[in-house]
Amino acid sequence: MVFWFLFGYRSALGVLLGTTGAIINVLSLWRDVEKCVARKKKMSVIGYLSRYTFSGAIMALAAILSVQAVFGAFFGLLNEKLAAFLSWR
Repeated sequence: MVFWFLFGYRSALGVLLGTTGAIINVLSLWRDVEKCVARKKKMSVIGYLSRYTFSGAIMALAAILSVQAVFGAFFGLLNEKLAAFLSWR
């Protein structure tokens, strides 16, 4: 809502798109970690590449909408990384 009032609906749509992508990325990472723990093997490169390709696709979709949506999507995707960084303490 803050992005909607400050920067317009396109940036708010970008934040929504980025946050949805971040949630999907976290769920995918969780599934990969569960598989690795169950099999007692290392993380797969394919899972890593698919998550970051998905993030790139979200940024590309936001770029089609507008520049404001790109910044919003970046902020939405960055929420995942920021939360992971702050939660370990």
